Amino acid sequence: MANTGTLLVRSPTNLQTFREYGQRFTIEENFLDDKSSGFNLEDSKLRSAPALSRLCLVLAMTTLFLTAQGVEVVILGQRRCVDPHWYRGASYLKNGWSWVKQALNKGWNLISVISFSTNIDPEPVKASRLQHQQRTYRIEFQATTVVWAN
Repeated sequence: MANTGTLLVRSPTNLQTFREYGQRFTIEENFLDDKSSGFNLEDSKLRSAPALSRLCLVLAMTTLFLTAQGVEVVILGQRRCVDPHWYRGASYLKNGWSWVKQALNKGWNLISVISFSTNIDPEPVKASRLQHQQRTYRIEFQATTVVWAN
């Protein structure tokens, strides 16, 4: 069964509208890392703007380091040490975080320089082969225009 959704907009739409809206979903992985499955940002209970600002700075620097570590793990072919999925199933941040925890216990090396040599994803995340195929090869749109009477 295909997932369905509704996109409500105030202006006329075309396929480009759907492409642009679809790009928003590429950041969901990051939101998940910041919230429930990563830093648990909401659990900080901070209400002071300066304190929240400092926490966000620390989280941004940590995200940068852990993501760079995760990318390096994938590039070096070591991903299966921290991500048991056949395809990459965890975010680069989660892979980096798992690597750091293992490094502290097992003496593995950590990166000493943060470097992203390309903007091309070395191994895009695929939750499963079926989900990957559904996302890659099957996109259906149904456009309906409704004019509301004033």
